[in-house]
Amino acid sequence: RGFNNISRVEYAVLNVQDLQRAIDAKKLDAKKDVTREALVAAGLIKATALEVKLLGKGEIKSKVTVEVAKASKTAIAAVEKAGGSVKVA
Repeated sequence: RGFNNISRVEYAVLNVQDLQRAIDAKKLDAKKDVTREALVAAGLIKATALEVKLLGKGEIKSKVTVEVAKASKTAIAAVEKAGGSVKVA
């Protein structure tokens, strides 16, 4: 019932602390770019997720390059503080 927006985009939400945990557990390689495909392979997001949104909860210590559809200002600041970069497509 009600209105369903047919052009709505579902985002897989990922926090920077989750990125750091995956790097510490050797599921992600910090030297390579972190893309949607790498996140699916590491099990951080579902394969059905079309887009990824990076949020700033927690902290990250590793220098990484992250490619996501959207990112919050705090997430971008946290990644850049650690020496990495965020590419928003």
